[in-house]
Amino acid sequence: MNVCKVAPWFPAALVLALTLGCGNQNLGRVEGTVTLDGQPLEGAMVTFSPVEGGRPAAARTDAAGRYELIYTRDDEGALIGEHQVSITTYDEIPLENDEDEVQVVPERLPTKYNVATELTAVVESGSNQIDFDLESAGEDEEIFQPTEE
Repeated sequence: MNVCKVAPWFPAALVLALTLGCGNQNLGRVEGTVTLDGQPLEGAMVTFSPVEGGRPAAARTDAAGRYELIYTRDDEGALIGEHQVSITTYDEIPLENDEDEVQVVPERLPTKYNVATELTAVVESGSNQIDFDLESAGEDEEIFQPTEE
C-alpha cells in the first residue's frame, strides 16, 4: 500500500493561497487628483494607455478631483511601465426616459490633454500617487468637441 505523506504546513499554505488569489502581478495601484486651474475637476475620465501596448486602465474623477484606476472588473491599477494619459470631460449620458436621447457634457479641456495628449506617466510596482494640474485652454489652443451624427 502506497501512502503519500503531506508536509504539515501544506494545508495552511493551500488555504492561504486560495484566499489571497493570484492577482495580476504586472499591475501597480494608481490614484491621484486632477485639477483645472487649481480647482478639483469633477467628472473627468482619466485613461492610462500603455506605450508598449496592452489593456488601458481608466477612472472617473469624483467631486474632489480624485481618481483610482480600474484595470478590469476584478483588478485595480494599471500595467507597470510608461503610459500615455488622456483626460476628457466630454460625455454622453443616456436619458432615463428615452434610450435614444443623450445629454451631452461638452469638453472643457484643450486637446493637449485628450485627443492630442502630451500627458505621460510611469506606473511602478506597488502604490502610485499621480496628480495632474491642468490649465484651461489659452487663446491659441483648441478644444475638440466630438461631432454629433
